[in-house]
Amino acid sequence: MWNNQKRIRIIFAFIFVIFGLFLARLADWQIVNCNYYKIRANSSNIYFVMTDPVRGEILDRDGNGLVINDTGYKVVLDRLLISKNEENDLILKVVKSLEKLGNNWIDILPIKYESGEFSFFEGRDSDVDTLKRVMKFPEDCSAESCMERMISKYKLEDFSPEDSRIICSVKYNMEKNGIYFSKSTPYILADEISKETVIFLSERTEEFRGVRIQTSIVRKCVDGELAPHILGYTGLMSAEEYEIHKDDYPLDAIIGKMGIEGAFENFLRGVGGKRMIQISRDGGVVDVSEKEPAISGNTLFLTISSKLQKIANESLAENIKKSGVRDCNSGAAVVLDVRDFSVLAASTYPSYDLDRFTHDKSYYSGLYSDSSKPMLNRAFSGSYAPGSIYKPLVACAALETGNISADEKIHCGGSFNYYRGYRLRCMGVHGAINIITGLAKSCNVFFAELGRRLGADMIKLWANKFGMGVKTGVEVGESSGIIAGPEHSEKVGAKWYESGSSQAAIGQSDNMITPIQLATYVATIANGGRRGRTHLVKTITDYSRNNIIREFGFEPVENIDISPENLEIVKRGMREVVVSGTARDFANYPIKIAAKTGTAQNSGSDHTTFICFAPYENPEIAIAVVIAHGKSGMLSKNVARDIMNCYFNLSKKSK
Repeated sequence: MWNNQKRIRIIFAFIFVIFGLFLARLADWQIVNCNYYKIRANSSNIYFVMTDPVRGEILDRDGNGLVINDTGYKVVLDRLLISKNEENDLILKVVKSLEKLGNNWIDILPIKYESGEFSFFEGRDSDVDTLKRVMKFPEDCSAESCMERMISKYKLEDFSPEDSRIICSVKYNMEKNGIYFSKSTPYILADEISKETVIFLSERTEEFRGVRIQTSIVRKCVDGELAPHILGYTGLMSAEEYEIHKDDYPLDAIIGKMGIEGAFENFLRGVGGKRMIQISRDGGVVDVSEKEPAISGNTLFLTISSKLQKIANESLAENIKKSGVRDCNSGAAVVLDVRDFSVLAASTYPSYDLDRFTHDKSYYSGLYSDSSKPMLNRAFSGSYAPGSIYKPLVACAALETGNISADEKIHCGGSFNYYRGYRLRCMGVHGAINIITGLAKSCNVFFAELGRRLGADMIKLWANKFGMGVKTGVEVGESSGIIAGPEHSEKVGAKWYESGSSQAAIGQSDNMITPIQLATYVATIANGGRRGRTHLVKTITDYSRNNIIREFGFEPVENIDISPENLEIVKRGMREVVVSGTARDFANYPIKIAAKTGTAQNSGSDHTTFICFAPYENPEIAIAVVIAHGKSGMLSKNVARDIMNCYFNLSKKSK
């Protein structure tokens, strides 16, 4: 009996607990969290949307901003709130409102409508090819035919040609990037709008249903003309890029395309967050919550000095413009820190404005069709015949291989006639001279004879040791250049003549060297024969700049096997260039320097080249300047002087 009563009590207690739990849950639903569950009850769909990552900033060596982040606003089209039959009208209405208020929108269609007809933009052949490939149009499809096909596809027959082009551009961009936008993937129509536009659209939410203003991080180049070739730019992923990065990036990701932005994408990129959006049955947004916060990218401190870069830009442009030579219209200057081979400045002329490039469509198109090629990084990828600045290299090779001693003299009678049928003229008649005087006077006869003794293969071997004819290691794109010799001649199907070694030894023949290689070469001389990897990044930190992730210093590449005595002879010869030779206009300069001038013959006017390091006794910087078709050596020396005046805080008039 007692056991039965105990069993009944246990059963009743269990039932009581169960009902208690039900009552507690009911109270939570109906009283405590009634509003939350009311929202959940009214909500028919939950969507997860990725939020924008915060890209790391790029600073100069002193912490001055080069590419920074600013708060901005963008316009997105939200598929959740747009009906299919209203889509075209809404796109057109928003774009026209943006244009009326002075805003740019993302317009990538390489087709324009002028004088009653459609045609492709000039200079955008690659964009046209992409359009035809993405839309699966025939290769010979004309602009008119492309538009006809898109107008039919997007059902735009009732729109004017001008309006059709606008809608086609937006919808083509959706397709190009695989974002024919869905409920979980909003489409960015404009990535930077004015505050006036924010107010305008915010006050008309019903009129522009499906158009959303979103706070964003705006990538801002502080000075678009300072170092565009180095910094590079970002942009939306192409379909090909998405296939490569689809495991790590959302469809509408912005990635680095060129320069530092591209080379250090993995450090700069950041990671987007995840936001949950609940949509009610009537299409309204009823709840938004952050599920995963965005992670900021890292901050990069470059080795570039903004001050030195600006001076190099200004001086290079000024001296090219005042040359008075018809075909003198380009050049480059590179400054390295001898102690760690970091790039302090790398200037290219002509150049372009990175800020306009990213915001002005007509400017962007014009750059690609500009015959002066302002987007070519001449400092890293421009190859030039070096002329006589090649001679210190030949001197190093000849001394160390025993092909000449410090005391041996070679007679210069005004021309070199060793090879039958080949005559190389000198700029003077120097008589019997040693290697130091040969460098000071830049005697062609002296170095043609050294070239004969060494041979082209040996010169090439030593050129590579000093960083010429090979990539320097700089993080952004660069050219390998060309070192003259039988190997290159065979490669291009030309015959190599024995006399070519003498021609190559004076910096002519097929030699084509980049300015950054020239700066690396002279820095290696100044650094006692120790060549480091040339680099542009100094430090990588977290976004706050408080924690160092990675530092970059001297990274050895080649320890050239040359005796200190032989290298000192070459350095004395370069000092004598300044004291009594072809750069004696620097003889009274406040800082002792070692240098070498050059004039390189080519089609058109001669190139003018100049290399130097300073101070002579305890080198800090190495400079290389090339002015294409500059003719007068004074131009390249002027640029180097302006750079040194800036670096050593001297008066602009210091001679």
